[in-house]
Amino acid sequence: MRKFIMLATVGTLVLASGLAWAQKIRVSPRRPNPAVGLVGSPRSPQPLATVNTLTATPATIQFMANNPGSSIAGSSSGTVQFSLTGGFFGTWALSVYSNSATFSGCTTVPASAVTVQCSSATKNSGLGASASCNSSSFVTLPSTAPGLQVANGSEGIGPSSYTVVLNYQFADSWEYIANTCPLIITYTVNAP
Repeated sequence: MRKFIMLATVGTLVLASGLAWAQKIRVSPRRPNPAVGLVGSPRSPQPLATVNTLTATPATIQFMANNPGSSIAGSSSGTVQFSLTGGFFGTWALSVYSNSATFSGCTTVPASAVTVQCSSATKNSGLGASASCNSSSFVTLPSTAPGLQVANGSEGIGPSSYTVVLNYQFADSWEYIANTCPLIITYTVNAP
């Protein structure tokens, strides 16, 4: 019997917008007084959201590879929970990827043998917030950032929290060396 272990890590990515908070009138030295003034006020950019909490449970998903030529489901689904504050009807996206192209200690076992599927995405709190799955069928787990976007939604008004449940499978072809080998998975929330 062979055992492969997938470990979860969590990461946050909050992208800053390139917009300025205020505009200034620039006066050229040749024209000391502007001929036309600005009408109205400068546009304020949308506030950026802050990821307050991000947890992944369980920390370890085990695959017991014991059926030749079939897909082996993980012993449990992975659940990612996170909360956002400071956004105002912005959007968020949850992505997942492995940190390596192969399982650690089992270089003949590729990370691409693991597939992931979004089972459910729910909004726990937040007025006007939403959540939905992007990948309802199993998709190969990428081994580089930014990874596979598995769920997304809107931030709504005020604090909001979300739960995303992911299912994992290990495509076992029985050509891999029997061993216990970990693969680290990173979850990233992007809330620009």
